[in-house]
Amino acid sequence: MKSYILKLTMVDVVPSVWRSVIMPAGATFNRLHEMIQHVTNFESYMTDNPYHFFEVEVDGLCITDNPVQREELKNSKTVTPKLPSRVKIDKHLESNKELLYHYDFGDGWRILIELEDIVEDYHFGFPTLLDGDGNAPPEDVGGPPGFESFLAIMDNPKHPEFDHMTQWVAQTRYKDYDKNTINNILKHVKYKKTEWDKINHVNYMIVSDPYRDSDVSVEQIPAKPKKPKKTVETGLSDQQQQDIELYIRSMTRLYGMIQSEQVIWLYNQQNNEPITMEQLQQLLSSTEFSSKLKKEEILFKDTVFLGPKLVGIVPEEFVRETINKPYYQPAREQLLRYADLGYFDGTPELRQLEKLFQKENLPQIQIDRMLHTFMSGLSMWHANFMEVIGRLMAQAGPLSEERVKRIVPVAINVANAVRLIENRGHTPQEMFELERTDLKPLTERSASPGVKVGRNDPCPCGSGKKYKKCCGR
Repeated sequence: MKSYILKLTMVDVVPSVWRSVIMPAGATFNRLHEMIQHVTNFESYMTDNPYHFFEVEVDGLCITDNPVQREELKNSKTVTPKLPSRVKIDKHLESNKELLYHYDFGDGWRILIELEDIVEDYHFGFPTLLDGDGNAPPEDVGGPPGFESFLAIMDNPKHPEFDHMTQWVAQTRYKDYDKNTINNILKHVKYKKTEWDKINHVNYMIVSDPYRDSDVSVEQIPAKPKKPKKTVETGLSDQQQQDIELYIRSMTRLYGMIQSEQVIWLYNQQNNEPITMEQLQQLLSSTEFSSKLKKEEILFKDTVFLGPKLVGIVPEEFVRETINKPYYQPAREQLLRYADLGYFDGTPELRQLEKLFQKENLPQIQIDRMLHTFMSGLSMWHANFMEVIGRLMAQAGPLSEERVKRIVPVAINVANAVRLIENRGHTPQEMFELERTDLKPLTERSASPGVKVGRNDPCPCGSGKKYKKCCGR
């Protein structure tokens, strides 16, 4: 299918950060923005800041997801504001050969997008990262000057700001440049049908392709399934080792912190072949296994596993709050779903909230992002509901007071059904019913957007303005 090869270069960033990407024609500017977010460390829909808007000015148009900017340009005689989901890149890219993408006007990032080639032999329905160099800056680092200072501090452990900066960056989504990881994410940015009949593949695994790396060669596909291998060091089969990793990932993400004895106990409760503490300790001493946990942001210290949601939190404080609470114990199939950091229970409350946004005629991909951000925010340690609901409303765009009043009670119901690490996997409603804690479920009175909104907080109406300059006047 017709596709574009683009070179993305971050302007004024030293050392140089660039990416070469191929993407099918027919993408909207919203899809272009999404792709850029994924090939950098920017995550506009995963952060607490609702002001991470983008803008591209081209051919007399201002294409932006900033509702305030679009409103201000409505009466302009020189520039026409446009929603990025309503404009495709093709005509503007082919006629101009390059576009300048502005992102986060607080930090002032600019990315030059250059059209390098137009090809017809790319057959995947999503973008692919072809090449690149340089670690992209994290969100809110302060633009190019701030990124330069950030790098200088991180390169000098003796710098007085080093410890503070290390703690700060641990809470961001700052990752080293990794082509394979990025391409695994880009497969979900799908807006065309993949033409598998034109691709050299076996069982939807790529054998060879000029643009994507091979998944497997024909020779590597076994004719018959092989028996599990036993390792000399632990006596555990490959499958057992994989399952143990899944248990550790799932339990740290559901409970926050877990003892190695609890991992063994639950594993042995739910599996036919039991494991021993000695086997687990030998497995943890493996560099390969420990590296896998580290990559998943799981820390093992003494006999305790700490999950990614506890980054920056004092473990002793977490223990004091959770020690007398019972563990929620799901069945094996349900438990292992939490191995995916982005997994959330598809509760009836969440489906109801999704339906409300569908009635607002928002694109499904936008709704999916909004709900993912909302659920991520709610599941964090001691989440601030007002901040999380404010971000949700900002992502939805300007909403009338009547619509906000319809959405908030449903969002509260969602919050009361979220499994929290401070409740050892129980929801606020479940803990309230167990009568083991003073934590009360949210109510419309306690979480109303009209109550306890800071004057400098984002306005819950979704205008993109601060509360004091909008509904708080």
